[in-house]
Amino acid sequence: MGVSILIVTHGKIGQSILDTATKIIGSVPMLVKTISIDMDENCDISLDQVNIVGKKIDTGDGVLILTDLFGATPSNIASTTSISQSIVVAGLNLPMLIRVMNYHSLPLYELSDKAVGGGKDGVLAYYTDKNKKNVTNSN
Repeated sequence: MGVSILIVTHGKIGQSILDTATKIIGSVPMLVKTISIDMDENCDISLDQVNIVGKKIDTGDGVLILTDLFGATPSNIASTTSISQSIVVAGLNLPMLIRVMNYHSLPLYELSDKAVGGGKDGVLAYYTDKNKKNVTNSN
């Protein structure tokens, strides 16, 4: 069946990014669920929700959990999940999710690498002044 995706973010960020990625790609080629964590939400209840949804969507190939901000509540909750085969990747952005959806048939560990690469590759700086050349900053 393939790896499933669980997006755990502050508010509706995850759902918004998923909706946009779906419009760009045209479909959702894998099982994806989002969970919104409110600022004043009980962490134990949120962890229970992540565990229930994560285990429900795990088809046997694992769950890639994408969160918006490392060290914040959604990321911390995702890091303590009891989903047996899962990897958490923080820093969710649109290029990351599109990359994951484009490589949906990869195994969990390879897909997590694609997620990180997509997220990094989607962040760059460039000049828009017509008198300067376009440049990217790479580390």
